[in-house]
Amino acid sequence: MPNKYYYLVASLAYLEFEKTPPITKYEFLSECKKWLDADDFKKLAGIDISDIEIRPRDLPIIKEWKSFDLALRKGLGEIRETRKKSLHEKIPVRFMDVFEEPTPLLMERKLEKKRWDFIEEKEFGRHFDINALALYFLKIQILERLAVFEEEKGKARFERLSEVTYA
Repeated sequence: MPNKYYYLVASLAYLEFEKTPPITKYEFLSECKKWLDADDFKKLAGIDISDIEIRPRDLPIIKEWKSFDLALRKGLGEIRETRKKSLHEKIPVRFMDVFEEPTPLLMERKLEKKRWDFIEEKEFGRHFDINALALYFLKIQILERLAVFEEEKGKARFERLSEVTYA
């Protein structure tokens, strides 16, 4: 029977997309270390949203996450490669909303929302175990990633990098 972490999961704050997380990933891991057995903690602490390599020791839910995220990245890559050749190529429906956004920042937010929605779908039926904690940890990482996007700094950097200088 899998370990159940009733108190820990019940004590976690509700996370909302694009809202500042009430806890950092380091605080979350620190709290989890108090409650999880060593094996579960090691599995949880090794989860990173930017790591797409599927490993045998990954939790099954994390393997699903990585498969989804890898497919998302590959799909985007293929679209971008095709669009380099021709702007008239049709964008698949599942990515239409992303490519309709007027700025790279809004496109990134839309992609993170797709990831968030996948996690929320996977949360259904998972309560009080390592899987619920793993999905929560992914959500914290998404929120922290979104929090580092600063529109004004990004705009300024873009303008600086795209300036044309004539010799």
